[in-house]
Amino acid sequence: MTYPLPLNKSNMEIRPADSEDRQRVETLARDSFRTSYALSPQQIDTIIENEFDDETLADRLEDPDATVLVAEHAAGDTEEVQGFVDVAIGTERTIRWLHVDPEARGEGIATALLDRLGKDDEKPLVARVLEDAVEGGEFLEDFGLESDGNDQMSFGNEEFAVAVFTEGDGTEDANEPSVPVPPSVTVDGTDRPVEQDETIPGRDAPFFPTYAGEDHTDPYGYFCSNCGSTDVAADGLDRIECGECGNLHRADEWDDSYL
Repeated sequence: MTYPLPLNKSNMEIRPADSEDRQRVETLARDSFRTSYALSPQQIDTIIENEFDDETLADRLEDPDATVLVAEHAAGDTEEVQGFVDVAIGTERTIRWLHVDPEARGEGIATALLDRLGKDDEKPLVARVLEDAVEGGEFLEDFGLESDGNDQMSFGNEEFAVAVFTEGDGTEDANEPSVPVPPSVTVDGTDRPVEQDETIPGRDAPFFPTYAGEDHTDPYGYFCSNCGSTDVAADGLDRIECGECGNLHRADEWDDSYL
């Protein structure tokens, strides 16, 4: 397995989580949700209450079909858990949660956790990532995982959309258009050029910018290559959504610093 970024392992220990780590794990999860997920405060509270409360974490640590690893990072004379991964073990190893302290990103913590998983077991690796952080799935590709469809998870009485990643050939590729991308589209009776060489990743297929004129200097809108519609809305937070099929690009809250 190769590392996406260089690691300094001399001051990092990857070890099984123990009961004394529970409060820190909950704190890491909450901070990560607040920083890197497009979730409401109420949704974050729902997930924390159902997945990271003290009793639930205690059960996870005792579960023979679960692996919870923490990354303990030394800073001077102190050591603190700065990341964790929660994996369900069955015929496959399913990454349920992977969180890193937002203040410690860029130090190779998530990479070290995933690398340890690769060394510990030969069972196929699967990851389930909330679509509210779908850009976070990009780093999984560095470990041989590919987009392989969508699913749902329930926490409390609320359902959350999930992007699934598996090893090997995925069944779908959200980076590929589902319909042909034309050189121009007609919007309100006027031809608008489409920038075919510039893609914006979407949940189902990429978006392509459109422009007011042939010189491509004045942005006009977007073309959805999942359904071919130009009924696409964008907000000031870089969220893009197709009004026809629901294809979605969320704000770029994930980048290489996550690793």
